[in-house]
Amino acid sequence: MRFPVLTFLQELTNLPHRGAATPCEREAAALIGSYLTEMGATVRTEPFRTPKTYVTVVYWLIGGLLLGLVLVSAGSPVVRWVGVGVAWAFAGLAWLFFNWRYSPVTRFPVQHTAYNVVGHWPAPAATHKVLLMAHYDTAPVSLLYGARQVSNFRASLIVSLSLMGVAAGAATLEALGNTLPLLTYLRYGCIVYFLGQALLSTIGYYLHGYTSGASDNATGVAAALATADRLRQAGLPGLDLEVVLTSAEEVGMIGAQHYVRRHRTRWTRDRTMVVNFDTLGAGMLTVVEQTGTVEVIKYDSVVTKLARTQVESGLFRGRAKLGRWHTADFDSVWFVRAGIPALGLCALDENGQMPRIHQPADTFARVDTQPLLTAVELAEVVVQQWISGQTVRSSPY
Repeated sequence: MRFPVLTFLQELTNLPHRGAATPCEREAAALIGSYLTEMGATVRTEPFRTPKTYVTVVYWLIGGLLLGLVLVSAGSPVVRWVGVGVAWAFAGLAWLFFNWRYSPVTRFPVQHTAYNVVGHWPAPAATHKVLLMAHYDTAPVSLLYGARQVSNFRASLIVSLSLMGVAAGAATLEALGNTLPLLTYLRYGCIVYFLGQALLSTIGYYLHGYTSGASDNATGVAAALATADRLRQAGLPGLDLEVVLTSAEEVGMIGAQHYVRRHRTRWTRDRTMVVNFDTLGAGMLTVVEQTGTVEVIKYDSVVTKLARTQVESGLFRGRAKLGRWHTADFDSVWFVRAGIPALGLCALDENGQMPRIHQPADTFARVDTQPLLTAVELAEVVVQQWISGQTVRSSPY
């Protein structure tokens, strides 16, 4: 492999962090752009507006819900019904956001400018469009991603979303004149619960700042660049190749959302595919087949089927596995929702988790490059098979 994976990883993780819309993000974008330029790509940056961290989004969602619940205690019937409306509105915004759909709360103040970095190798007579994606921003440190807590992350989100609905429902009954004390106790109990959730989900950021983001996701960026290098060496005819390195993934996949919205009308679905590389520094390479919180998102396109065949009976049997990831989501979710064939690659341990993500221990020294290198090999094979038009027989799920 010609691309200097270890050198690149070390240079990228030498930055203090790569938080979205920060000076360190801009340094990382410049570094990535320099590598893409050396590889012969036409490089551009695409600005977009985003909150700096998910902390802003969490405070808006919980703050708005709590405001609505408090207003229900007002003497004026009009104010009480305003409170009910506010509570339901923010419960709805939370449902959209945590089920990985567009939620207007991501456009609430305060907004900052972040940048996607795109490297493009156009083909004179392009017949196939391949997008190699990875996010290059890093996450705030989070207590919810500790070794004991992370396995319960999805359940915690489902409980919180359910309680938002329960609290808004109780507020509605109170506004209708129901004086049952249980409703008031329930509403105030939810207020205390969500205050605790706001503190628990954001205090890690205030205590420790951002992670170094070696596995999550310097490894993914390196994999995307290395795969691009190999595909270019393969000389595939008609290949229109783009490497898309997004920012603000750790806010809520905001950079990828903007990229898809900006470019989707240019893509032909049966001639476009995406490979998303995310967190490849510990565990075994995993082909993602399912994500989602309450709503289940299935990766069942032709490119995932190609990868599944390789894992079950091909060159990668015993070197990779199939898996599900329900702790947050990936940039590729927007492509799946848009009907663009997408392959999601990550690395999971024996418990189905990504070790050390969103923790101070996610450092270069602890990166295992084997999942990364295997991901590059698998991505190259899948792209070549997809371009050659090989058919795939789906195996039982």
